[in-house]
Amino acid sequence: MSFMDATFSKWGEVATAVLSQSLAKRFARVMLAAVLAASFLPVVAFADAPAISGPNQIKYYMTAQYTNRTSRSEYKWTWSSKDSGAIKISYLDNLYPDHRTVSITGTELGHVTLKVSGGDVAEEHFEIEITKRDITLTSSNLEEEYNGEEHKGGLVSIDGGDLVGTDELDVTWTKSLTDVGEVDNEFYVTFTSGTAANYNITYRYGKLKVTPRVVTLKSADLSKEYDGEPLTNGTAAIAIEGASFVKGQGVSYTFTGSQKIVGSYENAFECIPNEGTNLDNYQIKKKYGTLTVTDRSEKYQITLTPNSKSVTYDGTEKSVSGFEALEFEVDGSTYTVEGLTAEARGTDAGEYPVKVSGQAVVIDSDGNDVTDQFTVNIDDAKLTIIGVDSDKSASNLPHTGDSTALYAMGICGVAIAAGAGALFTSRKRNNYK
Repeated sequence: MSFMDATFSKWGEVATAVLSQSLAKRFARVMLAAVLAASFLPVVAFADAPAISGPNQIKYYMTAQYTNRTSRSEYKWTWSSKDSGAIKISYLDNLYPDHRTVSITGTELGHVTLKVSGGDVAEEHFEIEITKRDITLTSSNLEEEYNGEEHKGGLVSIDGGDLVGTDELDVTWTKSLTDVGEVDNEFYVTFTSGTAANYNITYRYGKLKVTPRVVTLKSADLSKEYDGEPLTNGTAAIAIEGASFVKGQGVSYTFTGSQKIVGSYENAFECIPNEGTNLDNYQIKKKYGTLTVTDRSEKYQITLTPNSKSVTYDGTEKSVSGFEALEFEVDGSTYTVEGLTAEARGTDAGEYPVKVSGQAVVIDSDGNDVTDQFTVNIDDAKLTIIGVDSDKSASNLPHTGDSTALYAMGICGVAIAAGAGALFTSRKRNNYK
């Protein structure tokens, strides 16, 4: 409802009028408050943009363009140093014949005031700061194989910038390596022309690395027929394949490989560094030759002699067993024969051959079976039982029971006895002479 409405009844018109007056007062108060608030608002000053446009900071020997936006009949650019700063102005005639825009190069660190004048317009100024130029100096990685000499140096690259003008620098390397290892390839620079003060220098270091020298050693291949003695390297030389040890350095060897019986084994060895040799500077690769023992073309001959025995007949069983010797020495080595038995038994007078049974096995002093390298021969042997004389006293002859044995020359088993009969044992005639 507008505060000007009055279309109701008289009572309503009064009410409406009262209401309209109230709204009018409220509206007046709001407007007054707005005016008062506006009177206390800060005044915003919209300053004019600089007449000269361009960066207010450039780096040493960086070039930037500056433009004067004021209309002049001519544009004359000059500058002055506020401290030690300096710049160089280059006109861009090919692009801006009226010299409205120029190129500015910072040649010395500090602050300068760029000025433009000409025509009937007042001179205009612009402040420029020349700051240090950022460069990163990076040393290269240098990797060498150990050769006993000192390793250092490499290349230095300039990243993220460059030397400018006539500036030049010299590199001094501060780290080196002779032995195997790895360090930062550190360095520093000195300016032979110009000054480091014009640069923010960041150093980055590559790696200086010395790797082990690879030396391959090979032991000899050796062989012989079996002779009971171990086959070892002896005085055989070690071959060096590829690179050798650095001059004045080397190793001696301890050979650990050995082959005694028929077969093959590695001709293994260990390296012992000579004085002045550090094996950490080497990667030793070992190639082992082979120690081979072959079968004998002519077998060793061993002759076993079973025990023989000669005894006199006495009516009891006699025996003989074993060998005169089962241990032999051949070419300075000792061997033992196993696996055989020898035995003969007999009671009556006569000769009994010794019988040998089993399989001969030849064992060396280390317990190895070397039978294949031998031919084992066995001599004959016998057990001999000798008959007794015919006039031998009867009291010395064997008998059975409690009866007395009576013998007469050439008569066997004849006895005369009084009273009860007696039992006698008969004997073969060839048991007696």
